[in-house]
Amino acid sequence: MNKSTPNNPELQLQEMMEHALDSGVGVILESNDFSALLAHLKRALRPLATAIAADAGVSSPDDLEVVTNGMAVHTAYDLWNATPIPENGFRPHKLAHPERSSPCPCGSPRKYKQCCGGIEHSGLVLSPEEMLVRVLDHLSQAGISEIVALGAPPQVLGRLADRWFEKARFEDIVALLAPLFVDLSKLDERAEYAASTLMSSYLELQQYEARNDLVMRLKKSPDRVLRSTALQREATVCSDRDDTRGAWRAFNEAQRLTPDDPSLSHLEVLLLLAEGREAEACARVEFWSARLAGDPEHDNQDLIDTLHALVETRFDDPLDDLPQDYPQRRLLLHIALEGLEPPIWRRLEVENTLCFAELHHLIQTAMGWENAHLHEFEVGEYRIGISDDDDPFDDEVLPGEDVELGQAIGRRKRFAYLYDFGDGWRHRITIEKRLPSDPLRKPATLIDGERACPPEDCGGVFGYQRILHAKQTPRSAESRELLDWLGPYQPEAFKLAKHQKQIDAMFRRIR
Repeated sequence: MNKSTPNNPELQLQEMMEHALDSGVGVILESNDFSALLAHLKRALRPLATAIAADAGVSSPDDLEVVTNGMAVHTAYDLWNATPIPENGFRPHKLAHPERSSPCPCGSPRKYKQCCGGIEHSGLVLSPEEMLVRVLDHLSQAGISEIVALGAPPQVLGRLADRWFEKARFEDIVALLAPLFVDLSKLDERAEYAASTLMSSYLELQQYEARNDLVMRLKKSPDRVLRSTALQREATVCSDRDDTRGAWRAFNEAQRLTPDDPSLSHLEVLLLLAEGREAEACARVEFWSARLAGDPEHDNQDLIDTLHALVETRFDDPLDDLPQDYPQRRLLLHIALEGLEPPIWRRLEVENTLCFAELHHLIQTAMGWENAHLHEFEVGEYRIGISDDDDPFDDEVLPGEDVELGQAIGRRKRFAYLYDFGDGWRHRITIEKRLPSDPLRKPATLIDGERACPPEDCGGVFGYQRILHAKQTPRSAESRELLDWLGPYQPEAFKLAKHQKQIDAMFRRIR
């Protein structure tokens, strides 16, 4: 339920795999056809295989095809054998792996042992609970009553509701979870997350009476964890109403019920900060950090980092840490989109006295983006983009208009530019040369580049690969539909002079 933030490369790979698994479950449910699943995964996993192959130094098309096919085959069997089918009583249709000497299912003429069977694969860990959540997520909106009737465990419903919360399906969450809390006598701590998500959904829908009613009923639950969950939410409500006494009363009661609940740390620090008790908040952050770090059963590092961020943003201005004096240089930048084959890149010369907001506009123009989404630079420990002044508890983002390139880049050889956090376009920026500053030349010049940038809102790397495939197979029904949406887009088109002229005009506007 946290605000979306740009992803690092490792998280991007994880998200690619998550997308492949979720979409693969959809193929299984729709077709019940293993060959259809395998064909889908070959397409869906190609960007991931490309990234993995690049890290391993594999670049030839044939080797890349081997890696992609191997990943697809092993993933297909793991996913097929873990997916609970509604028509089969929510049990998987098990399928045995091929015999070593049988033909490889990837379609090559080789035996399985000489092809995909010889590719190292550790196996996916797909728990029954996780897979049930994935399957339920694919049921139609009208199938919510079917989900409820299944009698799925509350922890499964809570995880499903969490997926829907990210998609703003708040009304569906209410329809899914409200029946669960009619009879509290049958619920225990496994329903904690479902309860919290339902209360948050009521809040998003501005159904305050329903939320308050649930809080009051949960406070009478036989289960102490559910009572604590309700009291923590009550503390937040009281704090929002400036009822300090009521907030602390609810917090103390929740702490008495569940003294080891890590979420109490976050609530306590927020209550202290709401009262302006910064010194006490800092002291409690140190206390909770030591306590959470000593927990042998759980990794609480993300929570510890969040606690420190809550108080650090109150006192420190990161702009004060930036150098005010730096050597003025002219930088030769190579900017390439990550995860794409064939590559899409641009080469720019810029003065390091430009600010990051100006570099953002330059990249948008040079690449051909439409500046229709959020962006952010990752420069070492710095995040630079558009700061959110309305959210003091958000991770610190330095405003791009206040930071010059020379202040943050220093002697670094590379940094990253992220655009459209939904599609997840990550640009790798390499500083190829540091040249003497030349005030007589234009502050920025586009030198070279190849290929058009992907269309806006095409679905990231996976969506772009679909476009390339559609261009190669224009007669299929799926390709025709995609090409109709795409319009006159030409992946290979890049007119250097046109982009240079646009940069000249754009730069005059923003300077």
